Amino acid sequence: MGFDYAGQTAIVTGAGRGIGREVAYRLADAGANVVAAARTSDEIERTVEGVEERGASGLAVPTDLRDLDDIDALVDATVGAFGAASVLVNNAGVHVAGAPLERTKSEVESMVGVNFEGLFFLSQRFANAFVDSDRERGSIVNVSSIAGHLSVPAMTVYIGTKAGVFGLTRGLAGELAQYGITVNSVSPGLTRTERIESLFAEQGELYNADTIPMGRLAEPGDVADACLFLASEYASYVTGVDLPVDGGAVVTAAIYRDQYVDRQPGR
Repeated sequence: MGFDYAGQTAIVTGAGRGIGREVAYRLADAGANVVAAARTSDEIERTVEGVEERGASGLAVPTDLRDLDDIDALVDATVGAFGAASVLVNNAGVHVAGAPLERTKSEVESMVGVNFEGLFFLSQRFANAFVDSDRERGSIVNVSSIAGHLSVPAMTVYIGTKAGVFGLTRGLAGELAQYGITVNSVSPGLTRTERIESLFAEQGELYNADTIPMGRLAEPGDVADACLFLASEYASYVTGVDLPVDGGAVVTAAIYRDQYVDRQPGR
């Protein structure tokens, strides 16, 4: 299956590293213009360098998804550079681990602000720009998590936001179909990103990959491929669904080592 995004523009949030960066690169390989958004300017600028090395056009737009002015500026910059985007990959996410009895208001607001509110308002602004354009088919892909289907120690608020993404995905799918926009989500299992590698280096292997039916953690490319499929013409009649990309982990719900629970605050 070869993806062809020539003539299309995609906005990718959280594009400075990990899954978001890989999504940006694969979209560029498929011919798309890529607008890379994240809070850290130097990271998205490096992503855009990689996009341009692949022969595609790129634009780095520093964006804090908790700020509506930043969201508006992101969409405006995209339209100014390339016209309205036809693809939005909502990949940015915040996770602050901690026991639910010890959560602070600022921690909760940070996760809700990026994972839920920011995702919604960027989707809204993206859809409005799309409707005002002459594009006929658009797609939104929300990167959620299999955690949204589970109960995992020290992740209660994060789980709540990711479960909320499923609801937004279904709601937007029903509302935006009339404009030619599909809305789906991808739920990665534990993915071997720089953050996870750093966590392993600090605390050891906290997760038991042997219990995953496929026998390994996800790679960023596994998730990126799913995003490209759901945003492509091959999925033009698919909307409102969640696609787990977890090697079957959600079937067993057994990737977390027992000692992980013992290391949490309040345990």
